[in-house]
Parts: sequence; C-alpha cells; structure tokens
Amino acid sequence: MVRGWVCLLSTALAWAAPAAAQEPPAVAAEPAPRVIDPAAAPDAPPLFVSDVDLERLAEQDLNAARPLLRRAARSAPSPETRALALSLLATNDATTATARICARSLRIDPAAAVRRSAAECLGRIGADMGGAQTPALVAALGDGNLDVITMAGWALANVGDSSALGEVAARLKHDDPRVAKLFLGYAERMTARLGLDEVVGAPPPPRDREGRRLIPGGLALATQAHGLDMAASTAWLGMFGGMVGWYHGAFLLSAHGGVGGANAAALGGLGGAALGAAAGSTYAFTRADSVPLAHTVVQLGTLGTLAGFGAGVLSGVPPSSGVTAANLSAVGTLAGTALGVALVETSPPTLGALGTGLVAGLAAGTAGGSLAFSYGLTPSSSAGTALLCGSATGVATTIALRDVDVGLFPLAGAALGSLGGGGAMGGLTALVQGGTQPEAIGWSVLAGTAAGAAAGAAAGLALPRSWDPLVASDLAITPPVVTLLPTPRGEAVPGVMLAGTF
Repeated sequence: MVRGWVCLLSTALAWAAPAAAQEPPAVAAEPAPRVIDPAAAPDAPPLFVSDVDLERLAEQDLNAARPLLRRAARSAPSPETRALALSLLATNDATTATARICARSLRIDPAAAVRRSAAECLGRIGADMGGAQTPALVAALGDGNLDVITMAGWALANVGDSSALGEVAARLKHDDPRVAKLFLGYAERMTARLGLDEVVGAPPPPRDREGRRLIPGGLALATQAHGLDMAASTAWLGMFGGMVGWYHGAFLLSAHGGVGGANAAALGGLGGAALGAAAGSTYAFTRADSVPLAHTVVQLGTLGTLAGFGAGVLSGVPPSSGVTAANLSAVGTLAGTALGVALVETSPPTLGALGTGLVAGLAAGTAGGSLAFSYGLTPSSSAGTALLCGSATGVATTIALRDVDVGLFPLAGAALGSLGGGGAMGGLTALVQGGTQPEAIGWSVLAGTAAGAAAGAAAGLALPRSWDPLVASDLAITPPVVTLLPTPRGEAVPGVMLAGTF
C-alpha cells in the first residue's frame, strides 16, 4: 500500500518537471541609468544663459560667447532668445557658420519672429557670407508670414545673387500695394548692386549710333523717377508747412500782440515757417512718400485754412474780423491737415478724387460768392462766402469720392464748363435785365455753373477712356515708390517725360 502511494507520487513529479523547466528564472531588476546633465557638471559651460547675459558676453568676449550664441540660436526654448541670438551673431560673428545657422532657422524654425530675424541676419552679414544662402532666402519669399516675406526680400536686395532677381521682381504684382512698393525698391536695389544695365522687366530701350541709351524704358523711367517723386513730395509738403507756418506765425502775433506783436510778426513768421517746413517734409519723407499722398495733406490743409479765413471774415467787421480770421484759419489749418494725414494713413484718395474735390470747390466757391454779392453783401463778405463754401465743398467731395477713379477728361471738362457756364449765364442775364435784378444774376451764375460743370463732365466722359492718363491701365500716372536708381552716364532723360510722371 505504501509502495503504491510512492509510485503515484513519483509519476506526478515526473509529469510536473518539464512545465517547471519552461518558466523563466527570476532576474533581479537593474537600476535605471542615471541621466547626467552637462550643465550641472562643475567644469562645463551652461547650455543656456539669460538674454541679458547673452548680450553681455557677446560684447565682452566673443570667443567665449560663440558656443552659447550658436546653441541658443539653434535650440533655445524661447523664440525670443533664438531671435536675439541670431541678431547677436549677425552683429558680432559674420561668418559662414553664422550664415548656415541663419539659413537653417529660416527653413525650419516654427516661430515667425525667429524666421524674420534669420532673414535679417543673412541680410546684414554681407554678400560674401549671406549670398551663398540665396536659395534659402528665395524659399522664404513663399513663407506664410508677411513680415518674413518682406524681410527676405530686403535681405535678397542686400546680399542675394542674380538668380533671385526674377523672384524678387515677381512680387511687384503682390496684392498688397505696400508690399509691391517694397519689392519694387528691392528689385531696383539689386539691379544697381549687381551692376546690371537694365531693370528687370523693362523692354530694351532705344540707343543712338554710338550705343548710348537715349530714353530709358517705361519701368526704368518709373523706378528712376521715384527718387524724384519722393523729393518732390518732401519739397511739396515741406513748402506747405513753411507757408502756413509763416502765415500763422505772423498773423497770430499781429492779431493778438498789439504794437509789439506787429513788430515781432516777421520773427514769428520765420519761426513758424521753420517748424512747419520741418514737420511737413519729415512726414512726407517718412510716410507720404509720393506726390499724391503729400498733395492729399496739402489740399485738405489748404482748404481748411481758406474755410477758417472765410468764416472769420464773415464773423464781423474789421478789426475784430481780422482777429477771428487769424484764429479760425489756424484752427482750420490744423483740422484740415489732421484730416489729410488720417486719409493718408487709412484710405488715401485717388488722383481723380483729389481733382474732383478741387473742381467741386472751385464751382461751389464761384457760385456761392456770386450769389452772396448779388444779395447785397460787401465784396469782403462775398469773398468770405466764396472761400467758406468752396473749401467746405472741396473737403466733403474729396472724402466722399476718395475711392472713385475719375478721369482727367471729365475733371477738365467740368472745370472749364463751370467757369464758362457761370460767366455766360450771369452775363446774359445782366444784359437782358440791364442789372435791375441783381439776385437773378446771382442765381443765373449758380445755374450756369452747375449746368456747365455737368455738360463739361459729360463731354469728358464721351472721350475714349483708353486715352485718359488717370484711368487707362497703359497710361496711368502711377507714382513710383521706393528709392532712386541712378541713371548711368551718357543717358539723356527728357525733362518732359520726368514731368509727365508727376
């Protein structure tokens, strides 16, 4: 019996042994490897430092700062630090390695501010170093961020090789006119820097028998004329500022200063002219850098001055009306100039809108002054009525039609028609009535002015639109936009053509 139980137990153990052999032996868990931070080692430089320390190191010891700058430019956690490192590299370490780091950031960095800084870095380190990275800058012209695109264009203008000229010129048709203006400047700057004889996209100009270029091509003339356009706008707005500064400086002192003010009026006028000219030319050079933009400020400021003066004349009799005219004309100048600046910054009026404002103001002033005189107002008060009515109408019309493309022919026809119609109707009425009803003459002048303006405008609209230089696409007087491209020696640029661009 005992022997049987022993045999049974032995058999069970024999069957269980293979299953036990298949279980893997228990292995003791190894400790996890210890991560060593190089920045924590006592003899290793830190991986990253603060922005302030980064700038200080770059200024004091470039050799010590170079590894930190390059590491920060590639992999600093903060986009601001990466952008700062790129800027410091461009300023302090203009090398091939810096160019490669900038190109890498321009291609792959997720932050637009860093990509913009990388493009600026390439544009600042010079053509010898940055020119090799022209492909990266060209690729950045397709970036989704507008700041990156414009900075890449600026960098190409400074360091890009001739292979990028076509890509830069292609952005002249950008949907945003401000961007198109910038790229026009970049294209002409590249053309001048690379020593090319022709502007990109310009047709071959005619030459004389000796091979000298007589008249630049259309695009070349426009780009060359921009420097003149900027100079003309600066002079135009500066002259306006000087004139109103002289006028108000002398007029206000004379009106309010008594005998002493009258004696100091000349000095006040000189001081006002200096301040006004400086303010006007500075704004034109920095913001209103084309004649239409500068003229927007000049036109609205002048109309404001005339409106204020006219209102002052109507306020009473001399000398009180003179004091009021001095005050109101100064207020009108400030208000009109501010309104012109606001239009330039938000919604610049077209050339046609500016012209329409002048024509409407002329017609309204003529009709209003004539009507006032016909009702027995003095010549002084009639003149004040004409100034007030005409200026207010001109300002309102310019603002209301600021987006309307009115052609030159309708404007010229309306101006001539209003003057001719008003004079003809007024003279005819006076001849028929013998001057017995002056009010009828005034209303006749008003009706003739309106009818003549309408007839003249209709006659101008009847002419082919393709002939009109303000609206025809192939003849449009489009103000050029960036910097002056010097004309090579030996070329004759007819003055009449340059005058035509304005």
